[in-house]
Amino acid sequence: MKVAVFTKQTFDTEAKITLDAQGKINQEGVSLIMNPYDEFAVEEALRIKEKTKGEVTVISMGGPKAQDVLRQALAMGADRAVLVTPELEEIDEYTTATILARVLSR
Repeated sequence: MKVAVFTKQTFDTEAKITLDAQGKINQEGVSLIMNPYDEFAVEEALRIKEKTKGEVTVISMGGPKAQDVLRQALAMGADRAVLVTPELEEIDEYTTATILARVLSR
């Protein structure tokens, strides 16, 4: 069985979040981690892999920093990792979902 898990980075749960002058999150000095719920999903996918002799592919969308999340999933035991790096700076949720659905269909 082939299992795909979408992961994303999120701010470390212990990070102190501050806002800049424009009201956006100031990312300086804030570390990013794998979303804890996504980490649970990777662990469950690995359990399925063990039971079915399957394959786990982890997919993330973002810039070069997103590679850290994929490396973590590979270290956990995932077989493959796919990083989708869109050329647009600001992408809404619908566009993100459309891009990721296209990646999954391949």
